[in-house]
Parts: sequence; C-alpha cells; structure tokens
Amino acid sequence: MSLLRLSLAGCAALVTLASGCGKPKPPPVVEVSGIVRLDGKPLKNVVVTFVPVGELGLECQASGVTDEAGRYSLTCGGRSGACAGENQVTITEAEIPARLKGEDLKVQEELARYLRDQGGRPLPPLYSNLAQSPLKVNVSASQREYDLELTR
Repeated sequence: MSLLRLSLAGCAALVTLASGCGKPKPPPVVEVSGIVRLDGKPLKNVVVTFVPVGELGLECQASGVTDEAGRYSLTCGGRSGACAGENQVTITEAEIPARLKGEDLKVQEELARYLRDQGGRPLPPLYSNLAQSPLKVNVSASQREYDLELTR
C-alpha cells in the first residue's frame, strides 16, 4: 500500500513539473509612457527598458525610444505597455544611424556633430546597468505616466 502511495505521489509530481507550474504567470500588460530627463532637461533618442523584478524573465521586458521632447511609450511582446508590478528601469543609448557607422573622416565628423546635438551626453553609466540602476517603477493599471529623472 505504501508503494502505491509513493507511485501516486511521484505521478503527481511529474504532472506538476510537466504542466510548467515552476514558472510564474506573467502579470497583465498596461499602457506606460512618460518623459526622461537628465538634470531637468529632456533626453532624446535613448532606450527606456522596464524589466519586471522577480522570476518572469527577459521575455516580459518592455522598451521604447524617446523622441525629441524626451517622451517615450513602451512595448512589451508586441503589445503597448509594460508588465504590472515592480520593474527595474535602464536608460541606454539608442542605435546610431547606419550612415554614421563608417571610419571615413567625413562620416566621423558627422557622427561627432550628431552626438553633440543629442544633448545630455555621455549618459551616466549607472543607468545603463540593470544591477546598478537606481530607477524602479511600480507599474499599475491606475497610473499610465512614469516620468524618469536622472542626475549626474
């Protein structure tokens, strides 16, 4: 009889493991936007990334790029928004345009002008490192705007 109980317990454990119960269900995705500022001035052309705190994994991260006014809107898995709950936030440089990626002197001069025109550069490296970034946001359905203030 104890062998039968052991077998039933083993089967139950296998069913539980096979059903994927080990990974938490992702929270709902809610709309998120805001403005990124560095020392009070809007930051244009930076990537804003929200990564849920916990065991959800990188497939639940949301990101967006700021416009000329420092405004961003996030997208998560093809949906507008970010996962509800606590999120760690990083701010990184957006992709440099392909026309500015050459070794030619003229291209390098144009790249230097482009970077000067971005303003607020270089970005403080603290904000680009997920483990060090002091930026955290608790995303909820009742709030849609999350302004992010960076300092040097």
